[in-house]
Amino acid sequence: MTSHDPSSSERQFNAQADRYASSEVHRFGASLPVLIEYAAPTRQDVALDVATGTGNTALSLAMQVAHVTGLDVAGKMLAHAQQRANEEGRLNTLFVRGSAEAMPFPEEAFTLVTARHAPHHFQDLARFLAEAFRVLKPGGRLVIADQISPAPDLKLWIDTYQQTRDPSHFTQRTVAEWRELAQAAGLTWAGETLVPYRLEFDWWIGQAGCTPDTVQQLREQAAHLTPAQQQEVGLEVDEQGQLTAHIEQMMVARWDKR
Repeated sequence: MTSHDPSSSERQFNAQADRYASSEVHRFGASLPVLIEYAAPTRQDVALDVATGTGNTALSLAMQVAHVTGLDVAGKMLAHAQQRANEEGRLNTLFVRGSAEAMPFPEEAFTLVTARHAPHHFQDLARFLAEAFRVLKPGGRLVIADQISPAPDLKLWIDTYQQTRDPSHFTQRTVAEWRELAQAAGLTWAGETLVPYRLEFDWWIGQAGCTPDTVQQLREQAAHLTPAQQQEVGLEVDEQGQLTAHIEQMMVARWDKR
């Protein structure tokens, strides 16, 4: 795994905020209804959506909870979230700038914490989980949706490939790593589901604002894998061997603070 600049997430997502605000994959993607089902929100919930981005998950929760706070490091992403909240009349929302690994909230402030399509950017997942535990009330729950490494033996290749496309990517954990770290933080596993996303290559590189040189690097990295390895990590290639899409496995999981 290559070294990671902590400020790269803020730079990347400020630069691509407009693309994320209009992305149907992020706003309506298949992990969202599964996350909402696991979260089981009620009108008594006070929710926190970590790395909220343009507010897709937070605003979905806002329709079902007493109040939701969205937290993110990227100010331009938060501006989109606030604009959408204003347009939709979601008065029970608040968007705050801050880090997933040092949340600016008191202990036991929330009954529900969520994080969707973001933890692979977190450098210290153990710290995020500890912070989630800290800000949750007893009986509260943490629900995440994030891409995982389906092939532990190719985890290094997966991270290098993802970081080439988006330097703010840190690492894709395996399901086993998630379970181990959450348990160490004091959280109790309550269930998980894998949700496959098929992402067209042209959309995927456009979403990150990749240069032609970066696109060429990605194609070369994919070509270095054997056909069996390509299948194992979910790559799709055409008859000419050109990369066309990949399947991203998203884990949606819930842990409880008991």
